[in-house]
Amino acid sequence: LTLESKERETGKTTFLNWVQMIFGENTVMIAPDELAANFNSMYAIKNIIMIDETVVEKTSTLEKLKSITTAKSLMVKTKHIQEYSIPFFGKVILCTNKVKDFMRIDYEEIRFWVRKVSVIKERNTKIEDQLFDEIPKFLKYLEQLPEIDFTKSRMVFTKDEIFTEALLDVKDESRSTLRKSILINVKLSP
Repeated sequence: LTLESKERETGKTTFLNWVQMIFGENTVMIAPDELAANFNSMYAIKNIIMIDETVVEKTSTLEKLKSITTAKSLMVKTKHIQEYSIPFFGKVILCTNKVKDFMRIDYEEIRFWVRKVSVIKERNTKIEDQLFDEIPKFLKYLEQLPEIDFTKSRMVFTKDEIFTEALLDVKDESRSTLRKSILINVKLSP
């Protein structure tokens, strides 16, 4: 899941804080560069990995991110400790102010659900307290939902279910400069 918005104060970080309230020690907030680091023990044992202010410029970091979103197991790498493998159940939530260019996503990619976050009309300085109070009701609501169908896609949601215009914008921006130039020139010709 990627929450994006050029505007500040849209609630992206507040959402991450709420997820942390719900899942507690099963969450971790990391910086984008920590994902690229050799050591992963800070997030390897967590259920939800949250990355705020996400910008992924290196292909190797993008590939690592894609890999952990579908990994069934993960090699835990800790400084000065022998590596070991564990079952991995991590989910990743990204937040960014870079709307179209926070990372390169190719057209065939099915791992990203990009959601544009609208500007909040009224400021509410008590929102986190109110969200905390809503947790029991929210969890009860989730318990009443139908069983999740894991047979449709390895990512649970199908390509059509995660499609958004925001995702298409990122994929369009991810095209090579040459391809974008050719498309512009073809459109301009009579």
